[in-house]
Amino acid sequence: MEKKSGQTEITNYINQNAPVLFLRLNPAGKILEMNRFAKKIIGEQFINDSFLNTILDFNQKFEISNLTADTEENHLLSIKTQSGNPQSYQFHFFNPGDQILAFGHMDVNEIESLSDALLSANQDLNNLIRELNVKNKELKRANAKIIEISRTDPLTGLANRRYFAERLKETMSLSTRNSKPLSLIMTDIDQFKKVNDTFGHDIGDTVLKGYAELMIKGSRKEDLVARFGGEEFIILLPLTSIQEAFTIAERIRISLSKTDLIGGNNFITASYGISQLIENEKSKHFIKRADDALYMAKNSGRNKTILSTFSSSTTPPRRGL
Repeated sequence: MEKKSGQTEITNYINQNAPVLFLRLNPAGKILEMNRFAKKIIGEQFINDSFLNTILDFNQKFEISNLTADTEENHLLSIKTQSGNPQSYQFHFFNPGDQILAFGHMDVNEIESLSDALLSANQDLNNLIRELNVKNKELKRANAKIIEISRTDPLTGLANRRYFAERLKETMSLSTRNSKPLSLIMTDIDQFKKVNDTFGHDIGDTVLKGYAELMIKGSRKEDLVARFGGEEFIILLPLTSIQEAFTIAERIRISLSKTDLIGGNNFITASYGISQLIENEKSKHFIKRADDALYMAKNSGRNKTILSTFSSSTTPPRRGL
């Protein structure tokens, strides 16, 4: 009784839990029954079908009559699977009378081969991921460089007029919403044409670059210094009243007048115009008032700072001073 009970447990284990293919065939090779694992791998649609139909028999030499010729012989067979990918199994066949019992387990060599292939694929994937991360970092740096170039004046390294216009619009909106002061400084190097005519354009470029550095040093971190065109520059000063902007402009003006950018004690000067944003003012009027004040500074003797009135006026003829 105990022996029968033990055999039942073994049979149940093979049918329900064992990770092996178990098939019961009739003498002609017809599949009569298969365990749960075989149903999962091969598919129970093959029940009542020939076992030969589950095999990829490329040589067309496998015959049912050869199955049980030697019960110790291993038969390496390539089995069709439900996934569509053939798998190799080592089969043992037994013939206990009027039926054939087939046991199959996955080929160890194939398992090792698949494992090696998986490790290799994972390694390749990791290498590709690392290469992709490097390329993404390079692309990020390249994009940042492109953005920087598109926003920067190539000679002075300051913000260009286009980027200044973008920042001005944003800063004006923020200033209006928070009811905070915002000021502009327009500045122009005095008699810059004379510098170019006397010392040459290379020295002129040196003066522009030197003045750009001086303005950066004389302004604050939150301020934006931009080249507005030629020898004309503009400084955007957030959270700054016109009186505070005057102090900054004067600091830059005095510093420039004491700095020999040309050499040989050939000092240069610059003039300044300042405006503070007023309610509902458009950016072009905001800039125009600073520019008008700069024109007044030029016309009244140069090397000085003029504050704008809180109104917009007609632009006077352009200066050539």
